[in-house]
Amino acid sequence: MKMKNRRNLSTRWLLASGLFLILVLISSPILTIPSPKLKVGDIAPRDVKAPQELSVIHKGITLKRQEEAVNKVRPVYDFNTRLIKELKDKASLIFEGVKKVRGEELSQEEKLALLNEELNIKLSKKTRITLLIYSKPDRLEDQIKALLQALMQKKIIDDPELLATKIKEGIEVRTSDGKESPLLKREGIYTLSEAQRLLEARCQGFFPDNRFLRNASYEIAGKLIISNFRYDDKATREKQRKARESVPPVISLFKKGQIIAEGGKPITENQFLALETLWQTTTKRVFPIIMGRALIILILMMGIGFYLHRYQTWVLKDNTLLSVLGLIVILVLLLTKGLTFTDLSGYLIPVAFATILIAVILGGRLAIMTGIALAIMVGLLTGNRLPFAIVALAGGATGAYTVRWMKHRTDFLKAGALIALTNCLFILAFLLLGIELEIKSLWWGLGNGFASSLLAFALLPVFEYGFRVTTDIRLLELSSLNQPILKRLAIQAPGTYHHSIIVGNLAESAAEAVGANSLLARVGSYYHDIGKIKNSDYFIENRIGPSTEYGKLVPRLSSQIIVSHVKEGVEIAREHRLTPRIINIIAQHHGTSLIARLYRKALKLKKEGVEEEDYRYPGPGPRSKVAAIIMLADSVEAASRTLIKPSSEEIEILVREIINEKFTDSQLDESPLTLSDLKKIVEVFTRTLSGITHGRIDYPLTKRIKRRYGNTSEEQSKRRRPQALFGKKGSQKSTRD
Repeated sequence: MKMKNRRNLSTRWLLASGLFLILVLISSPILTIPSPKLKVGDIAPRDVKAPQELSVIHKGITLKRQEEAVNKVRPVYDFNTRLIKELKDKASLIFEGVKKVRGEELSQEEKLALLNEELNIKLSKKTRITLLIYSKPDRLEDQIKALLQALMQKKIIDDPELLATKIKEGIEVRTSDGKESPLLKREGIYTLSEAQRLLEARCQGFFPDNRFLRNASYEIAGKLIISNFRYDDKATREKQRKARESVPPVISLFKKGQIIAEGGKPITENQFLALETLWQTTTKRVFPIIMGRALIILILMMGIGFYLHRYQTWVLKDNTLLSVLGLIVILVLLLTKGLTFTDLSGYLIPVAFATILIAVILGGRLAIMTGIALAIMVGLLTGNRLPFAIVALAGGATGAYTVRWMKHRTDFLKAGALIALTNCLFILAFLLLGIELEIKSLWWGLGNGFASSLLAFALLPVFEYGFRVTTDIRLLELSSLNQPILKRLAIQAPGTYHHSIIVGNLAESAAEAVGANSLLARVGSYYHDIGKIKNSDYFIENRIGPSTEYGKLVPRLSSQIIVSHVKEGVEIAREHRLTPRIINIIAQHHGTSLIARLYRKALKLKKEGVEEEDYRYPGPGPRSKVAAIIMLADSVEAASRTLIKPSSEEIEILVREIINEKFTDSQLDESPLTLSDLKKIVEVFTRTLSGITHGRIDYPLTKRIKRRYGNTSEEQSKRRRPQALFGKKGSQKSTRD
């Protein structure tokens, strides 16, 4: 058993892991990304739509326009007018040095040498002599500064070749104060050599009668003159960058849902760019999208798993039912994914189809839980469209609710109408709020309702017969006494048939009291003894008058005939394709109970060599509440036939005795019934049997009850009402303990 439980647990983990991986794959954007191998001129394999608003940048056109803007930028040249003051200050330093040397009491040669050291420029000997002997050095200083002032206001360059290449389309002149002005021609720009010649010409007007002073002025000013008009590469590049950035990218805008490429047609250059952009934008975010959706799926699966563990463990322990649940979820998400590739609206996503099926097969509360999870997934798969998710949730909840009053398969049409109405009301609200703009969305919501119900109607038999699941609708069909096997039972084993009907009444009432499936209890009771059809005359309830034919059989053979009705019942049930839950009830309704009458008879005939196991049913014991209830109802109803118009108190004594025997014989060990459930069952059985038998007179009691409670009903009535034999009142201890 432990090994089997471990295998079942491993299977459940495999199912959960497989479902998780499939759902992640379905929700992955990889399935919607077009192939990056497509080229211009290739035939598009299918229509490709923009999953969201898509901006496609035409890089070639944009780059061309940016280059055009860059080419229009003029090279920047700095015109440094601040150099005039710097050069004048240098001239002042020269003459301060001259004055200092002239004040020294040195020889002429020594002064010339000292002057050469003091000055920061190299001057000829003639110029140094002129500076030392000229009586008015201040006048010479002023003349040199005037020359510098005049020349340095000119634009003087040191790289004429570079200027020649830059000035073709004009240049931008930037002065020291930051002002800029265009310069389209080379006029007014001088090289250093040209500036020297201009200086020489200007010096001719100074000191016309003293060539030594003219030469000194020319040499000193010429040594100080430098270029003040230079190319600013950094500023030019900055202007080019700004020009490039000022050009907006050339963009083609695709709205969400707009067709980028049509299937079966050649791909144009613009379409190729759009597909390439879609691929790049999607692949950049594909990993975080997958991880995010996987996390959401994991949370939703854990939530449903926790719910099943807490409230519907019978589903969690049944791998077939888990497979059904997973398959329904996969079907809905595949339909959702498929709709995203079409022009159909997201309002057509049939979440209600899933909730109807789940409610019919597994229960309404689980259907609503699953509907919530599916609505969230619908929102994710449709591009986070909240209206689609809300309509999916509303329609799904309505679908789960409609199953409550669904008794026949024709009720699916009514359910579809109610789902359609719910969808349309929500879509109408979106239209009024301005969230939805297309009036035709109402038709999509209407179609969703009927499509969901028709899809559920069509697939329900597939799950019922393909996975052998038991639904209330199938049970209602099987509850009809016109079923061929029940008709056959009524004709060939009328006593068993009547017994099964009464067991059904007992089991149904008890199941309602303990919260089990009352419909399954009633239907299972109808079929629990169908194995008696083959040897119906052997069973006492089917005999008319006394019969000695079977009394001649040895106890061992009689036991085999009685026990065989369980196996034969299972075979008949399978032949008639009854549901697995009813087949389990047939197999478990006797558990491993002892056929005490035959066992005692065998002991009387042969005290040695009699094995108790030969007189027990093969089992297994009941493993569900319903199967256990039917076992108890079967035994109680059979025993009650021995009573002759008993009182309610006497019936209760009998019921307690029989249930206690099953309890102490470990027949209920595998069932989930609690002691509290058994007390409720005693009350229900007593009340129901009292209503059937009526009256209160003496009857021959069984030997065991006689020994325990006395010989007559009068004696019984004098005794104190017996306490529960299987636990204290109010105990919740399980019969498994």
